[in-house]
Amino acid sequence: MKIVFFTFYYPPDLCAGSFRAIALAQELSKGLSDSDELHIITTHPNRYKDYCVKAKDMEVNGKITIHRIRVPEHQSGMLLQARTFSVYAAKSYKICLRLNPDFLIGTTSRLMTGVLTGITASRLECRYFIDLRDIFSETISDLFSRKNKLLGVISKLLFSSIEKRLFNNATAVNVVSEGFPEYFQRKGIDTTHWSFFPNGVDREFINLSFFSKAVSPSVKTILYAGNIGSGQGLDTILPEVAKRIGSGYRFLIVGDGGANPILKKEIRRNNVNNIKILPPVERAKLIDYYQEADILFLHLNNIPAFYRVLPSKIFEYAALSKPIVAGLSGYSSQFIKDNLAYIALFNPGDVDGCVESIKKAERLVVNRSMTNNFVKKYSREHIMKQMSKHILSII
Repeated sequence: MKIVFFTFYYPPDLCAGSFRAIALAQELSKGLSDSDELHIITTHPNRYKDYCVKAKDMEVNGKITIHRIRVPEHQSGMLLQARTFSVYAAKSYKICLRLNPDFLIGTTSRLMTGVLTGITASRLECRYFIDLRDIFSETISDLFSRKNKLLGVISKLLFSSIEKRLFNNATAVNVVSEGFPEYFQRKGIDTTHWSFFPNGVDREFINLSFFSKAVSPSVKTILYAGNIGSGQGLDTILPEVAKRIGSGYRFLIVGDGGANPILKKEIRRNNVNNIKILPPVERAKLIDYYQEADILFLHLNNIPAFYRVLPSKIFEYAALSKPIVAGLSGYSSQFIKDNLAYIALFNPGDVDGCVESIKKAERLVVNRSMTNNFVKKYSREHIMKQMSKHILSII
């Protein structure tokens, strides 16, 4: 049996998609026989401009063969991202046809990797599985609607139609958030047999020392680590919060993304000097920053599409046994209330609520027993082991 797995991001790239992809690939390989093959078709590291790591064009690790495609650099902008993906899609399609696999897997947050999977499967007349990590039609239409309502409506109709065909033709679909199926049910898609295998806590963040290496006992460090994009909306909240809360707190942001220039502009406009932005780092260094932090920060922009998502960052933060301040709503907010007690929630974009939550977080007592139970329940290794069994049973 030969399986091809399409994933735009894969380690050494740093992002939620790459971490999920490698965990799934490793578990799938354990369930394969010696004569089976698993081919990963991905890109050379390109997630962040400031994080450049070299990788081989082709790499063989046991039953896994990784094919990496060089794509044009992109920082932001839809046209640039479309050009980058087009190069990946065209070359991936050719590689896959040459491999002539029996089954395809596509993990997708921006839909088009899923579309690539569906088109290739149709050409090869084989079955395929979709791991759905975002609702593209709703996200893109919400973002477009901010500029032009008509454009938002048109984009929603177009991409909803694509999603419907892609998911109805799939052998199976998995979602990372239980908030997703209801949206697609209203679009006339049968989600009865969809599976739910969420993101989880990676091994690197399990059993870490709880010792906090605080930079200064008189200044609290609030850390955000991850993508700086329009979805996170850090520019809409952090500069004003940092200005209002004063010099007793420092915000440390480790990451990059399309909205980074906007965030820096807002920091300058507000004349804020207690926010520091550092480029993305590998996980070993990131853990050092986590240990230096007093409070961990998370925020999603205030648009309807994010009412259904479950950010992967929640799982990473939760394992660190530190107070968390989160601007979330909808399903992710309810998930936190059901599973964790040391998170101070506020409504996305609410500056006053954020300031109050930071003050509240200082008084929160971390429940180690709750942390251990959460990690045990949502271990990435455990989740991917179950997900791989599910996929192999379908094949």
